[in-house]
This record gives sequence, C-alpha cells and structure tokens, in this order.
Amino acid sequence: MDADDFLDEETLSHAARFEKMIRNKSKDYFDAETLEAISEYYINGDKLKKALEVIYYGEEIYPYYNGFALKKAEVFGLMGKHEEAIEVLDKCELYEPFNPELFLLKGENLLNIQHFEEAESSFAKALIHADERIDMLFEIAYVYEDCDLHGKAVEYFEEILKTQPDNQQAFYEIANCYDLQGRFDKASEFYNKLIEMNPFSCPAWYNLGITFSKMGQFEKAIEAYDYCLAIDEDFIPAAFNKANDLVEMERYEEAAKEFLNVVDKDGQDAVTFCNLASCLERLNRDKEAIEYYKKATNLNPNIGEAWFGMGLVYDKMNNRRQALNHYKRAMLLEPENEEYALALADAEYRGGNLQQAQEILRTLIEDEPMMAEAWLDLSYIVHIEGDTEAAIDLLRQALTYDDHYLYYYRLACYEFEIGRRKEALYHLETALAMNFEEHFLIFEFSPHLQKDADVLHAIELFRNN
Repeated sequence: MDADDFLDEETLSHAARFEKMIRNKSKDYFDAETLEAISEYYINGDKLKKALEVIYYGEEIYPYYNGFALKKAEVFGLMGKHEEAIEVLDKCELYEPFNPELFLLKGENLLNIQHFEEAESSFAKALIHADERIDMLFEIAYVYEDCDLHGKAVEYFEEILKTQPDNQQAFYEIANCYDLQGRFDKASEFYNKLIEMNPFSCPAWYNLGITFSKMGQFEKAIEAYDYCLAIDEDFIPAAFNKANDLVEMERYEEAAKEFLNVVDKDGQDAVTFCNLASCLERLNRDKEAIEYYKKATNLNPNIGEAWFGMGLVYDKMNNRRQALNHYKRAMLLEPENEEYALALADAEYRGGNLQQAQEILRTLIEDEPMMAEAWLDLSYIVHIEGDTEAAIDLLRQALTYDDHYLYYYRLACYEFEIGRRKEALYHLETALAMNFEEHFLIFEFSPHLQKDADVLHAIELFRNN
C-alpha cells in the first residue's frame, strides 16, 4: 500500500492545488492549518524542498503564526542544516518558551553538531514542560538512538523504568541498544528479564534467540527459537533463524527439514530454497540441490546466490561447462561479488582459459588490493605459464598493500624453485615468524622441500621459539 493511501483525500487535493498555484505563479488562499498539513505531507514523502516552499508561502501570508517556523526548523534538521535549524528555534523560543516539542527538536539538532551539554539542557527543558513525561523520555531516547548514542539512550529508557518498572517497551529498547553496541551479554540479560515478566512473549524469545546467535551460542539460540515456536508455531522468522543456526552447527539434515517446514507454512521463497539447496549439497544430495536452486531462480531469476550455488554443485559433479555458465550468470548479476569472481577465475583456469582467469583476477586486485587469495591465484597462473620472476614481482607488489604471511610463504617457494636459496630462506623465516602454524603450506605448494635440510632446520628453529 502506498503511503498516500493513508492520507486524507482533502490534504492530497490541497497539495495538488498548491502545486498548480506554483505553476501558475498565482496566489491562492489556504488557511494556516492546511498549509501545515501540506508541508507535513511533503516531509513524510521526503520532498523537503517542496515542504520549504509551502512553509515560506505560509510565513509570507501568516507572519505571526509560529507553527511554520517550527516546521522550517524540522526541515532544516532533516536536510542536515542543523545550525540554521537551531537559529530558527532560538527565535521561536522567544514566543513559545514552554513548548516541549521545540526543545526536543532543538536538542536533536544540537546533538547532531555534537553540542552534547547544550542538547542535554534542551532535553531537560522538554521534560519540564511535557504533559506526558514518559512519552517525552521515549522521544529523547529515540533521538539518542538515531544519533548512535546508545549508552545515553539507555539512560533515558532506564529513567522510564524508575517510574514504570514493568514497561516492556523500555526493556526491549534497552536490550536493542546493548545489541547495537555489541554488548550481547547485557542484551540477553534484558530479554531474559522481559521473559520473566511475560514468559509467553514470542518477540522476547525470538530476540533472545537472535542475541544468542550473534554470540555464537547456537544451541541456546535454537532453544529460544523453539520456545518462540511453541508459543506461536507460525512465527516463521523463528523457524528460519533456527534453520540457519542448525546450518552453523553443521546439522544439515535437521536444517533442511526446518527450511522445508518454512516453505510449507510460509509458501515458496527464493532465499529459503537457496538455503535448503545448500544444505542438500552438503548432504551430497546434489540432484535435489540443483532442483531447489532452479526453483529459486524460477521465483527470482536475479538471485545470484542460486546461480552460484548451482555452479558449485555442477563443479562438484565435474560438469565444468555447466559450472562455468552458472558462475558467469552469477557474476552478471553481482559483478562486485569477490567470491563469485574467484570461483569463476578458478573455473576458467581449470578449463584451460588462462587468459580469462588472469583478466578476472587482475580486475579483482585492482578493485580490492587487500585480497590475498586473488594475488596468490594470479601469481600462480603466471608462475605455471613459466614466468616465475613475474610471479615474484606480483607478490612484491601485493606486499606494498598488505604485509601478509601467505605472500612470504609463496615467495619462498618461488625463490627456491629458481635457485635463489638465500632470498627463499629469508622469506621463509619471515613467514615462520609471522605465522608458524601455517608452515605446512610450503610443503603443500612444493612437496620436495620436505627433504630440504635448510627448510627443515628453519622450521625446527622457529618451532622451539
């Protein structure tokens, strides 16, 4: 439903008449309340310049009506012109020294220019003059939330709880603030308090589940989602999240059943089919996986994840032509997706299309020079084409962006291969100092080095350190 459907038809009619007046450069009569309603209509539609046009017209014909000045300050704030908004509000305050909405708006603009003490003072005045203190505390807290000052928002929500200790909305907001701060332990504490107050609160169990998921406590998350579903078996987001957490725990059979349950209750959905197909692929039910990926693309041909997933399955089935075609389709839909680009480059390489693979990888490192895997893959292709010096030069270039231990291990392999043992041992020792645990990589790339006395000596030297 369009937002306009909620508007009074009379307001829409007035807005159309105002626009016609502007086009005709005429002067029609509107009462002040009508002009305010039109400006509000434009503000809600994010048509701020039009809103200002209405406000300026209102100020022209009603110079003593303060409502337009408040609207103007609101628009200035939305446009990021906070100092201009404050200037307008300072003038308004001379005529409306007891208007709580004025002080709320002023405080918001002061926050946006980081005048924190002045903002706090303005909010204090808003609270003094507010008819409903609790409502104003919520409004101020929401302003702090919008400014990403979640710690301050919590202070105001906690102030609400001093007066209304059972205000569930305040508990939700506090938990949400802690969640946004990454303080998931505190968020879970407040969701648990909500559950103590209302054990049958489906949203509380659901949000607790999300918090546990973020903490990596997937068993607890699934338990919370199960409670949520016990209260409301048709609460689809809980079932969907439960399935995703089962995937995280590599319980693919259970996850697949849960995704099918989501489809049964919520109808066919491309994303759910993709997730289901991924589970089936991990269970080696490859034909079923392709079937569900295809169902996803039938529902949404522009879902790159499904085309890429099919590519992975076809790759697994050694159907390289189909894999390549599906990777290309995924890349067309999401040309900036690095995972898709790496897979396509690898498929091109394995298909013998070394030039195409190089082009893809060169584009990747140009766009994302910190991407180690792309540099390593590109240097490898250049190396196997017989130009090891060029491969070494590529990795030296990569090191100007990121001092990554993987580059040193690979450089050691290349240097050993062309007989530059001194340089090779230097790079090996640098890599070992940076990340000893990954030293097996040198043997994966150059198995013959397992019999090299100097290499083994260097490894033992760093093992004992």
